[in-house]
Amino acid sequence: MAFVQGALLSSSGGASLCARSRVCALVAPSGAAALRRVPAPRHVRARGVRMSTASTSAPYECETVGEPNTLEFRLVLKQGGNTVSPWHAIPLFANDEKTLLNYINEIPKGTSAKMEIATDEPNTPIKQDVKKGALRFYKYGDSLVNYGALPQTWEDPKEVSTETGFGGDNDPVDLIDLSDTVMPMGAVYPVKVLGVLALLDEGETDWKILAVNAADPKASELNDIADAEKAFPGKVSEVREWFRMYKTAEGKGENEYAFDGEAKGKDFAMKVIMDTHESWRKLYNGETANEDDLWIA
Repeated sequence: MAFVQGALLSSSGGASLCARSRVCALVAPSGAAALRRVPAPRHVRARGVRMSTASTSAPYECETVGEPNTLEFRLVLKQGGNTVSPWHAIPLFANDEKTLLNYINEIPKGTSAKMEIATDEPNTPIKQDVKKGALRFYKYGDSLVNYGALPQTWEDPKEVSTETGFGGDNDPVDLIDLSDTVMPMGAVYPVKVLGVLALLDEGETDWKILAVNAADPKASELNDIADAEKAFPGKVSEVREWFRMYKTAEGKGENEYAFDGEAKGKDFAMKVIMDTHESWRKLYNGETANEDDLWIA
């Protein structure tokens, strides 16, 4: 049996965590307040949570194809019985006030498999990254955080950042959830943006949005990057160093940062997000040439 973890949070609260099942029912935005909790797989250590959000008008489901830790494994998203793209179908904003963003979790905290949205495959499922035919794992250590992407964003390789001097990395914008709660692969939930790191990865700009799970008990007190240090002492520095060093375990050099590694604040981060949202819109609507055959619905 295929193995899957996933969650989508309802406007009335709650999350369904799915493990060791082929189909993962994700909660409708207006769904029931009391939700079933399913034991999580041992290596993920996830636990049920409750959360509020606004989202799309129909429930999602997630389904797996193939076995985990194989080249064939895919986690796909479905809505109304149809397969949909987590990159394109999930709205960027999680509420009408646009104070929360939707986020899809690719790599659960405490795991090492390098999962990612497959932007060049039909409906862009989540798969494990591959290099020279081999599945990729973090050799430097397990992920310190829940790590994933913002839907409806794209870092255009031809759009040279005036802040970093480099183009984008041709992927959705990465997001780091600083919260302590472990969330499963495929979880879609609202986050509050606090800041951003500007990683420079082999000649590309690779923004790392810093955010907090909106359900975190500390979230209501967090509004900018300075608040992150108070709520999670040393966490931003630890994450910054991890991303600087993790490729050294593969025999490569250290990554670099723009701004001497300084984490910029919320306003700066939101500008990055809106700029990359606009880049995605142009790509999606055909205003930007799709030179790399990325999958566009």
